[in-house]
Amino acid sequence: MKPQSLYQVRPGLYAVDVRPLGIEQFLSTYVLLGREVAVIDPGPACSIPNLIGALEALGVRPSSLRYVLATHIHIDHAGGAGLLLEWAEGAKLLVHERGVKHMVEPGRLWESTKAVLGEIALAYGEIKPVEEERIAGLREGDEVNLVGSLRLHVLETPGHASHHLSFFESGGRILFTGDSAGVYIRSLGAVVPTTPPPFRLDLALASLDKQVELKPEVICYAHFGHAEEAIKMLEGHKEQLRLWAEVVKEHLNEPLNAILELLMSRDPNLARLGRLVKEDTVMHAVLTRSLMGMKGFLERKSP
Repeated sequence: MKPQSLYQVRPGLYAVDVRPLGIEQFLSTYVLLGREVAVIDPGPACSIPNLIGALEALGVRPSSLRYVLATHIHIDHAGGAGLLLEWAEGAKLLVHERGVKHMVEPGRLWESTKAVLGEIALAYGEIKPVEEERIAGLREGDEVNLVGSLRLHVLETPGHASHHLSFFESGGRILFTGDSAGVYIRSLGAVVPTTPPPFRLDLALASLDKQVELKPEVICYAHFGHAEEAIKMLEGHKEQLRLWAEVVKEHLNEPLNAILELLMSRDPNLARLGRLVKEDTVMHAVLTRSLMGMKGFLERKSP
């Protein structure tokens, strides 16, 4: 575990760069550290050894890990949960109640993931089933309490996925957004949408409104890292989604690459990325699938 791959966000809260497929600054797993420990978004199976290494570096024993939380069950966030539970035999997985059956019997989820991601899914690693007695479903208004650590309030924040959750720690006003508030490129101070099919713009905007109402001060993005001025970031992302919708709607019949070129000239966040938009394969894939999701939503809404 590289020293820079593990850092303290706030007392009792650590971020781990779990480096799936060796890709740095792609996925942050958050560790809530106290007498009882929880992790948020453990990542795919291939990154679990890195996460376990970070937990051991923090002095976490398998018996101390109580909860593994997932903002949603997409493979890059929750695919390795079953593997982590093998390490921590007393821990329990917490996901949206609609995601429980897919983690207990992940066959359909795995097949659909392979259909979308192809070889990347295979490289991430197969989704291991979780025993039914070791998983619980969450819904809006639930709380997750850890002895000697933090208390998390559960919000349903659909848009990116219908079963998406966010978690809010009111003491430190920390919001864990998963994929509901975009992808944050810390080094450039830029945010890009993560709106893959079947994206729902209306629900995504409502989710962002709900998050703003909590008056958070810190956002902990799954992709990647944390940011201050949380309300400014959330409001900015709402405006960004509206801009994308406007541009895509105006050019609905044009190829995705042409729409992306237009967005690069109109979205200051994409302008900050510069050559990364086209030259970084991961970023280009994220942007392309995000455009597909936005375009699909608008096509479904068009008369």
